[in-house]
Amino acid sequence: QLALLLAHIELHQTKGEVSAAVLLKRAGASASLLKVLIEKEILVEYRKQVDRIDHLPVIHSIDFTLSAPQEEAFDQIKACWQHQMVCLLQGVTASGKTHVYMKLIGEALGRGEQVLYMLPEIALTAQIVRRLQHCFGGQVGVYHSKFSQQERAELWQKVASGQLTILLGARSAVFLPFKKLGLIVCDEEHDPSFKQQEPSPRYHGRDAAIYLASLTKAKVLLGSATPSVETYHQALAGKFGLVALSQRYADVSLPPLRIIDTRAVPVKDRAGGFLTPALVRSMERVLSAGRQIILFQNRRGYVPYQVCQQCGWIPSCNHCDVSLTLHKRKGQLLCHYCGSAYPVVSRCIGCGSSSFTQRNFGTELIEEELQKLFPLARVARMDVDAIRGKHSHEQLVRQFEQGQIDILVGTQMVVKGLDVDRVDLVGILDADGLLHFTDFRVHERAFQLMEQVSGRAGRKKQTGEVIVQTSQPAHPVLQYVTAHDYRAFFDEEVGKREEFFYPPFSRLILLSFRHPSESVSVLAAQAFAQAFANRYGNYLTGPAPAVVSRVRNQYRTELLLKLPRRSSLLVQCKKDIREQIIQLTGQRNFRSVQVVVDVDII
Repeated sequence: QLALLLAHIELHQTKGEVSAAVLLKRAGASASLLKVLIEKEILVEYRKQVDRIDHLPVIHSIDFTLSAPQEEAFDQIKACWQHQMVCLLQGVTASGKTHVYMKLIGEALGRGEQVLYMLPEIALTAQIVRRLQHCFGGQVGVYHSKFSQQERAELWQKVASGQLTILLGARSAVFLPFKKLGLIVCDEEHDPSFKQQEPSPRYHGRDAAIYLASLTKAKVLLGSATPSVETYHQALAGKFGLVALSQRYADVSLPPLRIIDTRAVPVKDRAGGFLTPALVRSMERVLSAGRQIILFQNRRGYVPYQVCQQCGWIPSCNHCDVSLTLHKRKGQLLCHYCGSAYPVVSRCIGCGSSSFTQRNFGTELIEEELQKLFPLARVARMDVDAIRGKHSHEQLVRQFEQGQIDILVGTQMVVKGLDVDRVDLVGILDADGLLHFTDFRVHERAFQLMEQVSGRAGRKKQTGEVIVQTSQPAHPVLQYVTAHDYRAFFDEEVGKREEFFYPPFSRLILLSFRHPSESVSVLAAQAFAQAFANRYGNYLTGPAPAVVSRVRNQYRTELLLKLPRRSSLLVQCKKDIREQIIQLTGQRNFRSVQVVVDVDII
């Protein structure tokens, strides 16, 4: 008991109030002894609600000095809001869009309003949180899926009570109970991660934010260096305001982009089978200068798939119609659709051969080869396999910012929002892999990804360099990226969309019929299509198997509706879909069919 009292006196002098856990640890005493002192009223016990959400002190003196182009953009945005609710800020990478956001946020707070700052992924929050907290301190809250339910509940209450005035969050943040919402900033508005895919509800965070603003009379600022075709088309049509920020901050030039034709470089001459000599030489130069490198490859794992050299058998998932990806560090083959794990195969189950060829390469293999090629360099990997914990992404970004990492290899995570001064070289290792998907948005996505990742180079005084490896150097998308010409890309892309009646000239509704039996899935889709043929036959495509026809033991057959943008037709079609689903699943043969409806598919 004496030890407890002495420890309490010591702690009380330095810390004021003393928690029971800290006191017991310092005194090396048991909880029963502490209970005796409390019962004798020598010590007083009381309970205190502790905030799970960390906050910094409020900073009252904030400098919002902008450059001349930023100030002009700021004034134009405010002018847009005089007659339009939504404004698009198209600013090239490293133009300082965030500085403009900060000043607008500061003005909104001055009017006593709350601000919602939306980002497509939680991985983007680390640097932005620090900037916001540096400017606005304890007024900033963060809301995303990595937080516990208790943390999210606390934040919900703080938003509802008006205690938190700035909320940084991913798409689900639109559902928070704002008391006086005045401004919504939707950064990287083009990013497909804003769309909720699985599970329901399937909604687009950007579109939901615009709807929320219409309910609350808030203003919306959409920001991107590479706006979505739909958003830019809306802006050109006058439905949104449009402001351009076409100069990089401090007049730094956009990085030159060098295309390496991989057809001219045999695989045997490439380091690790994928790094061309030209890229290796540039990496050596940058490393010797003590600068940093980012390498982008949009495939995680070690190798995307293996093939038996004798019979062509490919290890595939038992539950999905996809090949398995080798993850060497885990010593497993993983399915990237359902998450199933399998032991690494040493023999082909088709012919018994032990000879396998590895096709393509993932971030894990790149990391391994770089460590061999540059043994003195500090190499790190940024993908969903390497970033697991709540703070692991932030820790990795900090290490890169502080120069503790020389080469950062990653998937789309390295594309989004990474702002590091010392990056002199960005390498896109397989541009071809971005250009070949069965999706009408494939060229838009490829342009956006390559332009965004290019923007990670030379963000301050150094211009930097971007190297793209491809077997299609003359591909139009690569030419537009080389010229950093978004408008020329948009003009060509929107022309094709109009010709083939794709968004922004139509609205798409995808219906997916899912069932453990392939035949039942197909028959259900056919029955639905037949019922819809009279009224919507001209707008209906399919049925056809999904690109991945089986996921988690559910076969998927799809119908696609391409509807004119008349709101009355869309409303009627949605009503008819609901009624037809009820009618279809009411039939005995299709009672267990799951019908998934996705409006405005991404």
